[in-house]
Amino acid sequence: MKLALPLFAKRIEIINNQALQAKGPLILAVNHPNSFLDAILLGTFMQQPVHFITRGDVFKKAWVRRMLHVLHMIPIYRIRDGKDKLSLNEITFLKSVEVLRNNGVLLIFVEGFCEYQTTLQLPLKKGAPRILQACWQQGIEARVLPVWLQYSSIYKMGKTIHIRLGQIFGEEIVPDIDSATCTAKINAVTTDALKNLETGIAFEHKQAPAWLRVLLLLPAMLGAVLHAPLYLPISIVTKTLTAKTVHYDSVVLVLLTFLYPALLLVLAAALWSFTGQWIAWPIVLLGFPFLAWCLIKWKQ
Repeated sequence: MKLALPLFAKRIEIINNQALQAKGPLILAVNHPNSFLDAILLGTFMQQPVHFITRGDVFKKAWVRRMLHVLHMIPIYRIRDGKDKLSLNEITFLKSVEVLRNNGVLLIFVEGFCEYQTTLQLPLKKGAPRILQACWQQGIEARVLPVWLQYSSIYKMGKTIHIRLGQIFGEEIVPDIDSATCTAKINAVTTDALKNLETGIAFEHKQAPAWLRVLLLLPAMLGAVLHAPLYLPISIVTKTLTAKTVHYDSVVLVLLTFLYPALLLVLAAALWSFTGQWIAWPIVLLGFPFLAWCLIKWKQ
């Protein structure tokens, strides 16, 4: 993903980036504007491996469950998944506490659902406070890192992404970890922290300097022409398949991440077979990504 993101986003700005080095036991309390791209970003940039609380309806097939478990994903079930599934959330709760007991990092989307938005969706759900309170009661010194994610666009390549990391807090915010108001206090502090990250930092749409845009113009246009046969069909098909959902951005990124290297290998092999020149390999395998990078940096 670290190789793919520079060809997908024009700029990824991380505010308070030293917090990326925070160690567990840690809960990432995150807003949720852009499907599983939100989890990809934090899984990519956090220095310690991240475990993810994930919607339970994607765990239906056995092979999918195995794959998602390898990726450190833990299912959470909602009423829409069926009342019979809700009892499984007790296992989710226990697994989450165990991750933190082992000094892990656990990501929870505290709004409880995904929606394209730039404002905090309230009220926050009670899952994260419940896990946190249980940890404190068991002597696990879990802490919370509020995180705000914001995108300049959902449907455009070459977007700007903000990852805003707040100040870590822990047990010191509540006077009594056994009180009935403990979970409400945790959510109140989390809400204030996320609102501050939402409104306290201006989102800027920065444009590349004029001299750089002139310099990149020709390679950017060449990059647009050469990549259109790959990108446009994927974009069109994905928009159709993900209509009325919030998955477009994430699906496009994942498809391109896997298909783009494969296409480059095919093109390089074809050019080498046609010309018999070894230079075909670096021309395609290095030249095409460079032209794609020029296009992303050139775009508004």
